[in-house]
Amino acid sequence: MTLALASALLLQPGPVRQFLSAAVDCDQPVTATLVQLGVPYYEATLYCRRLQAAGELHAGGWLDEARTGYRQLLAPPTGSARRLGRLHEGDRPREKALHSGIRALSDAELLAVLLRTGGGDEGVLEFADRLLVDFDGVLGLSRTEIGALLEARGLGPAKATELMAAFELANRVASATRRRERPRLSTPEDTIAHLREMVLLDHERFFCLPLDARSGLIGEPRVVSMGDVDGTDAGPRAFFRSALSAGAISCIAVHNHPTGDPSASAADLAVTVRLVAAGRTLDLKLVDHLIVGDRGRFVSIHRTHPQCFR
Repeated sequence: MTLALASALLLQPGPVRQFLSAAVDCDQPVTATLVQLGVPYYEATLYCRRLQAAGELHAGGWLDEARTGYRQLLAPPTGSARRLGRLHEGDRPREKALHSGIRALSDAELLAVLLRTGGGDEGVLEFADRLLVDFDGVLGLSRTEIGALLEARGLGPAKATELMAAFELANRVASATRRRERPRLSTPEDTIAHLREMVLLDHERFFCLPLDARSGLIGEPRVVSMGDVDGTDAGPRAFFRSALSAGAISCIAVHNHPTGDPSASAADLAVTVRLVAAGRTLDLKLVDHLIVGDRGRFVSIHRTHPQCFR
């Protein structure tokens, strides 16, 4: 029998083990009872629903076979058995991908497919989990330089390079998709929705977004300049060179504030005025200057300081 929470127990042992340890001791586990036993409300609700959807938990209580199976999984492993070996064959990453599709795999399972093997007494799933913890998840891992990867235990040049290649392919696919679609950036909200990843940047960057006659983004946002957390230089020459090389009709300026506060500074307003004036000279309109903060916050200088565009 394939247990619905078997993979989750092995990939996220803390919360799932806490839930199952309490649940298998209850003839009819429900959220309220599990919360009283110390299980967080969210986990109790989520995992009960997953068990119910799999038919392992019903109105009358446990399916006996499922309860027995989870008790066996919760028992301490003997010897140095690895998690991959303890998984049901259908729950192993490669078999699971072939049976259920690649999107059914968790981050750790996808990483395990790329890594192929673990090292020493560490199985490939344990290895994948450790990397995700050490590098702050798949996003942190994807942004890590190869030198830092090579310092991780178990990652030699071959595996580190393969991981870098996989993440770079993902970036290029995303870039090619955006170039083909030419998203329309008719409002500040449209632009911010397209640039959500900017809130994750550690340093301030200044972007030029070249637009066609229908306000469609031409290619990718161009990085005009990069600075540290104290700021960045955003001169009209470099900015409009990017727009002109893309064949833009108009453009949008965007930069991020790593502090998280998107409020426009006096320097931000001064840069906007310079860009607007230069754009008029080149007959290349600056549509807006957006400042991106954290938690989805942003400022449109065209809205808050329209005098800069007069």
